[in-house]
Amino acid sequence: MKFWIDVTSLPHVNFFRALIKKLEKSGNEVIVTCREFGIMNDILERNGIEYRSVGSHGGKGLKEKLIHSSERIIELAKLMSLERPDIGISKHSIESARVCFGLGIPSVMVIDHETASKQSRLTAPLVNVVVAPEFTDKEMLARYGAKDLKTFYGICESAHFNDFKPSKDVLDDIGLSSGDKIVIGRTEPLLASHNFKESLIFSVLARLKEDDEEMNIVFIPRNEKDRITAKKLGFFVPERSIDVLSLYSFADLMIGAGSCMNREASIGGCPTISICPDRLPGVDRFLIERGLMFHSCTENDIISKAEEILKSKKRNDTDSMKRFEDPHEIIMEAVKSVS
Repeated sequence: MKFWIDVTSLPHVNFFRALIKKLEKSGNEVIVTCREFGIMNDILERNGIEYRSVGSHGGKGLKEKLIHSSERIIELAKLMSLERPDIGISKHSIESARVCFGLGIPSVMVIDHETASKQSRLTAPLVNVVVAPEFTDKEMLARYGAKDLKTFYGICESAHFNDFKPSKDVLDDIGLSSGDKIVIGRTEPLLASHNFKESLIFSVLARLKEDDEEMNIVFIPRNEKDRITAKKLGFFVPERSIDVLSLYSFADLMIGAGSCMNREASIGGCPTISICPDRLPGVDRFLIERGLMFHSCTENDIISKAEEILKSKKRNDTDSMKRFEDPHEIIMEAVKSVS
């Protein structure tokens, strides 16, 4: 079979990496497309994934999002009408859903962030099957137009660790050792349509750094503004993509204002504090209820919890992840049902 996988966000590379290799190893042809977005190309290349870059992210403005998405749809429609894939797979890709629908290509889409209502309304009604964690609000997905819904017990980020072994090389890349105190920081996705508020991330990390000079804050920026601010505060800011999945094994704490990296860290064993200022998706609430993630938007509460975690040096219990279903297997079940 010929598969088309569209990668539109940085975490999607980790999500699809093992699936792409598995499909290719089974003799299938896989076409991977992406869009120009931050360090997307760098991450794909570091993971050894061949890809075709088509279009770019439109930024925060509604007009720019519409224009860039429309232009990307046109280019992908031209490409896929020539390639003629048997099936399209994506994770919340507006362009993939519309191109597959328009060209009559069966499609499977993964949705794990039901609060991204605009994306869901533009995609769920058009795809053949929606795959989602069972903790996602299924009634909300149905209202968006999802017709055939397949769920699994777990979270999408567990697939990020398929066929993955942590490496200490990441510490060499950032000039640290396994005995150093490491805190990972990440801002909120301000370009996303479902993000409305700014977080306390810089204020919180600056206070922690001020109280403990031995703390090494590794900050993963989303844009140049983040990079400049973090460097002024004395944080380590990678110039290129780094092996963040491995870094979770050596970090003492993750503080993130987004969602995906928080979930990655929490099931990768790293104690995690979510300071996301917007509505949390069901998968985040699932991890919080099970004690794998803490959430607060109050600065003093965040600082207090961070100090408690750093003092205890206790890591997250990842045994619960062994009971998670592999989302890749559910995707392949969906593929069989529509191909």
